[in-house]
Amino acid sequence: MRLDVSEDTIRRWKRRDGVADGSHTPHRLQTTLTPAQEVVVVALRKTLLLPLDDLLVVTREFIHPEVSRSGPDRCLRRHGVANLKALLPKEEGPQTPVKPFKA
Repeated sequence: MRLDVSEDTIRRWKRRDGVADGSHTPHRLQTTLTPAQEVVVVALRKTLLLPLDDLLVVTREFIHPEVSRSGPDRCLRRHGVANLKALLPKEEGPQTPVKPFKA
């Protein structure tokens, strides 16, 4: 063991086609929500603009009673709607015209 690498690691490397690291992403997502339920949760987030804790209460009450807090959070992150501030409409107040300095 000159390189401080086990024989199992060498065996795995010999089976590879290339030298790049493999993906560490799980092949199966750990989620309790079905795809149809995820669509409903995302639609609720976009239309009602609920914070995560309020969305969790609605999800537990009407969609899936045993869902954990991290379930809807992971769902919202996957669908790109986790940031509530990005979903809020930008408030545009009355704009005053820009005046040049007096000569």
